[in-house]
Amino acid sequence: MKTNAIYLTDFHLKVLAQEAPGGPPRQLNAVIPSITRPGTPFFIRIAALDKTGYPSLHCGLAVRILLPGKNRREISMPFQPGTPAVGAIGGIKLRKEGFVRLEVRLGKLRAFSNPTYCTAKKLPGIFWGDPHVHTILSNCIVHKCRTLNFCFTCARHVSALDWVSAADHVSNGRCDISKWREQAAVSNLYNDEPGFATLPAYEASLKGGAGGDNNVYMARFPDTFVDQFENGHTGTLARELSGKLPGDEFFLVPHHTTRTGKHGEIPDKIYPGPRSMPVMEIHSKWGTSEYRGNPNPLKEIHPGPSYAADLLKRGLRFGFIAGTDSHATMPSGGGDEPGHIDRLPGLTAVFCRKLSRRDVFDGIRSRRCYAASLERIILLGSIAGCAFGEETSFRHLKTPPAIKLLAAAKSDIARIDLVRNGRTIHSAAPHHWQAEFYYEDR
Repeated sequence: MKTNAIYLTDFHLKVLAQEAPGGPPRQLNAVIPSITRPGTPFFIRIAALDKTGYPSLHCGLAVRILLPGKNRREISMPFQPGTPAVGAIGGIKLRKEGFVRLEVRLGKLRAFSNPTYCTAKKLPGIFWGDPHVHTILSNCIVHKCRTLNFCFTCARHVSALDWVSAADHVSNGRCDISKWREQAAVSNLYNDEPGFATLPAYEASLKGGAGGDNNVYMARFPDTFVDQFENGHTGTLARELSGKLPGDEFFLVPHHTTRTGKHGEIPDKIYPGPRSMPVMEIHSKWGTSEYRGNPNPLKEIHPGPSYAADLLKRGLRFGFIAGTDSHATMPSGGGDEPGHIDRLPGLTAVFCRKLSRRDVFDGIRSRRCYAASLERIILLGSIAGCAFGEETSFRHLKTPPAIKLLAAAKSDIARIDLVRNGRTIHSAAPHHWQAEFYYEDR
């Protein structure tokens, strides 16, 4: 197996060294594709990070990668002090099917990569992204935020994401046409399909009872943004957007729906429908809005029915995504965040046949996606033969619907819960980093 080490260009190294010069290495980030094929080469992307999550400028050792197999072959990637410790090694191949993690070492530091599912089956890829990153263009907590260049460089090379959205604020006078054109131009420059995708987005703030804070995701940038903060709601926002883009080129996503004062109860009269609002952001570094009493709530909680469980109970159809809502411009976590943004970082997995801006957009819009936090957990499952995002009628089934799931994570899985109509109907406790889950719902 012939491998090759690839380092960042001088420009990207300068961006990282200037905006986030990291201290001594304290953690390792090693990322491989979630879906691989036997004998097909792939990259492992590596970053040695300091205690805050910034790329280390003090790493003078080589990161060692232990490959699976009887002979436990080892490859290495050396780094030089004074240069951000970020790079990739290509040409890695797996021979056997199944779940695999790669072990990485740097001196006394030891870590595992995220898992990959190596299979000869023609499965879609699982592409990981952070749909909710703020840059200095947001004009919000500006002493913490960094530039668009840092956002996209860090997302691709440090966090090793497949795609990212710089979802900067536009409401309350935080954006104008010059900022909008800057965001569109830089986002388009960094969109590098099929290696990396930037998904056009912005945050439109609405008042509590009018839908709360929502992100707008688009297949392309229109000539300008739409803001309905003063007198509008999610329904009028969707209607005004339809004057800028066709209905299949944008959607709204409510987030931290349980936030006091900015809650997203989304009553029926302002609900724009499942095509304009197909998913909600169920988790970010603000906390989790899944159900009241969950272990990771926001610090200040709206008393009304604004959790995901409340919205589902009303019959609204939602898939789920998660992001950081980082105000330190650190995609997928880390960074010197403000004190109130202190939960685990959120991530979104999207099922696509190929990595492109449009495929990621379509994957989320059709709910072929799922939310995770901190770890890139693999979830491959079906209900009554239907994959994520699909719909079926149980009335037409002649046998009890079977729920099948393959799962794998970097660390051990404590529990898998199957929830139907807000109630856990079956649980399993694998206590292992990979698991197979099966249940017939009678």
